[in-house]
Amino acid sequence: MEHILVPINFTPATEISLAHAVGIAQTSHKVIIMCYFVTSTVPLGANAVLHKREIKEKYKKAYMEMRVLLSQYENHTYNGTGQPVMIEPLVMEGHPDDATEKIMQDNSIAMIVLSHKDSNEIKDLFLNNKVVKEANCPILTIPKDATYKPLEYVVYAANFDGNDAKRIRDLIELTSDFDAKLDCLHVCTDGKKLREENEKMQELQAEFDVVLFSKLSFKVIRDSKSIINGLENYLSNHQPDMLVMLKTEQSFFKKLFGNKESVRKMALDNGMPIMIYREPK
Repeated sequence: MEHILVPINFTPATEISLAHAVGIAQTSHKVIIMCYFVTSTVPLGANAVLHKREIKEKYKKAYMEMRVLLSQYENHTYNGTGQPVMIEPLVMEGHPDDATEKIMQDNSIAMIVLSHKDSNEIKDLFLNNKVVKEANCPILTIPKDATYKPLEYVVYAANFDGNDAKRIRDLIELTSDFDAKLDCLHVCTDGKKLREENEKMQELQAEFDVVLFSKLSFKVIRDSKSIINGLENYLSNHQPDMLVMLKTEQSFFKKLFGNKESVRKMALDNGMPIMIYREPK
């Protein structure tokens, strides 16, 4: 069975991330791994006894706090079965990079869920982690103070990088669970390439049976300013429940999520989650 990975740090961000993960798991019938990373302030080589004692105490405290979190979801069940949603608490010792690698190797991770309130250290780990990149595991980022609601409308920003079809198939699986609409969108900033990019979109569309997937649509929009501006206008006018995009160039990503009038601000204001794919290089 596929898993949803939720790294936690026992802050309000934890509850936001976990609530969305549980909601998605209920509909998609996935297992949640709720993980917490612990390290010792005492190097193992300096004093093995104190090191082990500190780790043991941190393990005990973490599992106690996890039980409190789990109690909030003990009555949540999978849709259509009535079976309790499976949430596996996991405490891992060591550097988060190494611990993440083991989790990814030992489990089939379909998605990682983070909140915008999560610490920069956790976000950097899962946005830049080598194992996550190689697994091509999408990361769902949740705006602060967002309340979970079932998906009805998702927008995917197509990149024409040769991997759009695979990501769209993954998204069809997700949106079909919710009976949600999926728009595959590409923003063209060069009028001279509009015809070419429309043809690329038509080729992409031809890979899918639009009769079978009646809630799937493909469109190219023209924006002379920038891709970011085109996305912002489209999202503002259509108000989707989720944006899905590819993290490519770091500079583009910083522009998209860094300025005051960005997609990130729109996501925060409207409570719109953003799912990020990070292709391996």
